[in-house]
Amino acid sequence: MAAKQASIHPAESSSPQTEAPEEGVRETADSIIVAFILAFVFRAFIIEAFVIPTGSMAATLYGKHGTIICSDCGWEFAYGLTDLASANGCRTPLGADEVAVCPNCNHGNRITEINDTKRNAEAGDRILALKWPYDIGGERLGPQRWDVTLFKDPSDPEPADGITNFIKRMVGVPNEVLEIIDGDVYAVPLEELPESTLKALDDARHAKYLRRCSATGRDPTARQIENRLRQGWSEALDELSGKLRVCRKTTLAQKVLWTVLYDHDYPPRSLDRGQPHWARIDPDSVGWNTGGRKLRFRAGGERYEGLALRGKKATDRVGYNIRDRGEMSGVTDLRLRFVFTRTAGEGALLLKLPKQERSFWAELGSDGALRLYETDGGLPSGEKPLVARPLPPFEVGQPVVVDFQDVDYCVSLTINGERLLSTTPEQFSPDITALRLAATGVDPGEIEIFAGGMSVELGHVVAERDVYYRSPRRAMGSRLPALSGITGTVWGGSGNPILLRNGEYFMLGDNSPASGDSRLWNRVGPHLADRGETYQLGTVAADQLIGRAFFVYWPSGHRSAFIPLLDRFGLIPNVGRMRWIR
Repeated sequence: MAAKQASIHPAESSSPQTEAPEEGVRETADSIIVAFILAFVFRAFIIEAFVIPTGSMAATLYGKHGTIICSDCGWEFAYGLTDLASANGCRTPLGADEVAVCPNCNHGNRITEINDTKRNAEAGDRILALKWPYDIGGERLGPQRWDVTLFKDPSDPEPADGITNFIKRMVGVPNEVLEIIDGDVYAVPLEELPESTLKALDDARHAKYLRRCSATGRDPTARQIENRLRQGWSEALDELSGKLRVCRKTTLAQKVLWTVLYDHDYPPRSLDRGQPHWARIDPDSVGWNTGGRKLRFRAGGERYEGLALRGKKATDRVGYNIRDRGEMSGVTDLRLRFVFTRTAGEGALLLKLPKQERSFWAELGSDGALRLYETDGGLPSGEKPLVARPLPPFEVGQPVVVDFQDVDYCVSLTINGERLLSTTPEQFSPDITALRLAATGVDPGEIEIFAGGMSVELGHVVAERDVYYRSPRRAMGSRLPALSGITGTVWGGSGNPILLRNGEYFMLGDNSPASGDSRLWNRVGPHLADRGETYQLGTVAADQLIGRAFFVYWPSGHRSAFIPLLDRFGLIPNVGRMRWIR
């Protein structure tokens, strides 16, 4: 039976009843309450906004800072400031006489416009963090190494006022042993280690806990464990030397962790001492012209002539920091990129990146031949290439984007965005025992470019270095982890690996010289104190994670000299600095 279709004719419809005023007020109030409830639910479980207060993640994320255009080379960069009302960062305010050193050309710039004394710091980045992926967890959505992560401060002394939120990069994940060596992060899963090594590492962790709990720092049980460790610690380190593997960064994370050494699009006006420039290796050579923003070589035969990047060593100095902290270390994870155009002739271009006592070369032949070599420093001459690949010849006048890099013990050559050559672990791997004993602050060597036979033009030439995670070394000659006291101990540092148990994470700041992170957490906040040995110093417990930072939705705004108040405060949205967080 067909259902009847109801209809109401206009003539039969009655006029609507007038709604009582109190009913409208009640419905409006209900809507507002529901909106607030939804907002709180959204904030609690989906996305939450945060403000970056400090520069521990610079230059990935900025805390309160100033921005300056270098008066010598024109490079724009940010420098860190402290809030006079805050205890964060430097203990004394920064005034107009302080100097911000340009990270590109090393020129010192006075911070006369934006400083602590004027109380006009640019605000820290405002970011959004996704919470629900960590709540759901799993292999794809859960916490991943190299995530920029929000979490609760494990050492917050006053959680009653609301536990402080921290933001760092997650470099260590559960059920592995982690060690920071020569600026890189190394790890090995627990399942690959013998019981004796795990026992030594767990004894070290237990001794740290006992030392922390002892009012005098002379816990007899801790001393007994240390005496036992004297017999097994060297064997544990030797076992780890053969098992630890460098943790290579994701492509997106690596992209933001490169730091400029020198961008030849922004040359200094005059070459004072300590300023970078491309110089002929042989002063008598005449092929190279470095006078403009492009490097040009005019071939006069088959002889190779070279350039070296002079006046700037690759160190872990961070331009964001007004005041350097600690001894600077040489960085040998380097990158050279440019736009290459062959202009005439038949020959090759050779690029050199130094690595400790080794030198790695990339060869680009005019006929399209690509090769990677390793030498003891000199030009490749008769050596068998590590890897080679033919391409069609490089056409005269056709620009090609070249990216040559040595990072995380992989040397690679990328052409026009496609990685074409790279070394294998068998060809290039770290000697962990030697790296633990190596001196810091060494000169990493010079980046070099050679050309011969063909004329070339190189534009947008940029040299960069990788992030370097500092690891202050233990006492010279000691083969034991730093157990004798908490102050100054570096968790996960070179020679002092840390065992991450189930649900424990290790965090580092991208601005390693000025970051209070897992390496240096030496106390436990009251909110974690009752967990006892369940909580390990230097780690973040899984239930203290908040979420993954993913977007800077409101960076510090523009200032205007023509509108009152806007010359002092950045209230104009800076859309160009809105960005994804990698």
